[in-house]
Amino acid sequence: MMSPVALAQTSGEALPKIALGQIANIPGNWQRAGSLTTGPDQPNLKIQSGSNLLVGTPGQPLMLVSPAGDFAIQMEVLMTAGADAQLTLSDGYSVSLNDSKTSKAPGLWQTVELRYRAPVGNRPAMLEKLALNGVTLQEGLVLPRNSRAVGPVALAVQSGSAAIRNLGYRALTNKEVARWVGPIKYTIYEGEIFSRDELARRKVLKEDTTAMLSYEVAYGLPGNRYVVLYTGKLNVAENETYQLDLQAGGVAGLWIDGKPLIPTSDERQYLGSSKTVRVPLTAGTHDVQVMFTRSWPRPGLGLFVSKADTRPQPLHTLTSLPEPDPVGAITVQAAAKPELIRSFVQLPGEKMKRTHSLSVGTPAGVHYTVDLNQMALIQAWKGDFADVTEMWYERGEPQLLEPIGTTVYLPGQLPLMVLNNEQAAWPDSLGDNVLKYQGLTIDKQGMPTMEYSLAGLTVTDAIRPEGGALTRTLNLTGSATAPVYCRIAAGSSVEDLGKGVYAINDRTYYVRLDPKAKPRVRQSGGKQELLLPVAMKNGAGSVQYSILF
Repeated sequence: MMSPVALAQTSGEALPKIALGQIANIPGNWQRAGSLTTGPDQPNLKIQSGSNLLVGTPGQPLMLVSPAGDFAIQMEVLMTAGADAQLTLSDGYSVSLNDSKTSKAPGLWQTVELRYRAPVGNRPAMLEKLALNGVTLQEGLVLPRNSRAVGPVALAVQSGSAAIRNLGYRALTNKEVARWVGPIKYTIYEGEIFSRDELARRKVLKEDTTAMLSYEVAYGLPGNRYVVLYTGKLNVAENETYQLDLQAGGVAGLWIDGKPLIPTSDERQYLGSSKTVRVPLTAGTHDVQVMFTRSWPRPGLGLFVSKADTRPQPLHTLTSLPEPDPVGAITVQAAAKPELIRSFVQLPGEKMKRTHSLSVGTPAGVHYTVDLNQMALIQAWKGDFADVTEMWYERGEPQLLEPIGTTVYLPGQLPLMVLNNEQAAWPDSLGDNVLKYQGLTIDKQGMPTMEYSLAGLTVTDAIRPEGGALTRTLNLTGSATAPVYCRIAAGSSVEDLGKGVYAINDRTYYVRLDPKAKPRVRQSGGKQELLLPVAMKNGAGSVQYSILF
């Protein structure tokens, strides 16, 4: 069914880190730790010595930072079963870090992002954004007036135990950190061009100067395909690391002192998207070039500069970067029955779209996507189902389905493989001469079971919600020429918690197996892998495991 409302998914910028070892005046109910151990059903933490974590129990709050005005803060929080924690802002307003729809399972690391605007005069304080695990819970919330004087930001454990790590903080002052020196020269070339090297071979339409960056310098020219190359000098006030955010409706690139910081490509951007780079600059003047290619997306160009303690400062005219067209989110919910959607999917860090993907939404609120080319379970999430705006709005470009809720990304390769021995590397992909998708069947509840052939075997693959988790059952028939293995998980770490439970990829998610199963943890290709031999008896075998997050 269709729904006009969705929780927006966000990926916040990385903030300058605060070393937890430098936080002073730690209350007695908090302690430093180097690592910890707990499980999804355990109310307590076992900790090891160190200083990169802080672990707390109910009692006095932990003072994190003492802002004097606007700020942004990030951290990772882990809570035990039944725990709750609250973050108190500088004016006394508190927010809970335990949300039923977006929180992860106990014992997993969760990301918290918060941006706050302090009250000034008659202007009240505002919670500009609160996001948990990439899902925005609050945005633009005007806070009630509070009589408390400006104080520290503090974290209090209400029940159970909680740990924090990777604390990031940035003061957000409105301060000029850079300015253009003299006019900016620009040259407009004919045609849609994606490389600066091509410009010398193209016809020049216009040359002039401008005081600030603006795509509007091309107004009045015939056609809607052209390139503007801006060349100017930018003066920065201090020796500092600066963040530059380049936004465009079209294609844009950035060079400073001849170095390509944000290279151009043939990938068009939409208004509202941004490319970010951080670069150390010495105080003084630097040569800057910006290239903007007008293409078919609605045009716009903006360049922002900031330091660790400032809000982004525009280096363009206000009208050069118009607001994106308001588009109501088109979402699909799976409230009454499962929803199946075929689409393109592109995972973070991947340059190519996965073109044959099936996303399944369930009324239980736990959803997943399978890459049908490789029969790989590539992502799972909980909460609301899918944002299909980029599939169904206007031309449906770039035709991507986006998860709405708390998402974990899983290995992008198939789960089963015939290996000559246990040390053989797991393949990144297989051709259709070895792996071939053969279709799916739908059960009475509307859930799919996929079928494919693999190296002489026939496999059925059923993924079902069960108790807040996803349970995957793989049934194999046939005969293989070598031993069959199931790679249940792969990541930076695989931690055995006992009783068939493993924490994967630095406590991003859990997998649960039959405690009698005997998988092996091995190191391969820079990852740790949880590998289980599949026992084939009388031409049949099966594997079952659950993913909990």
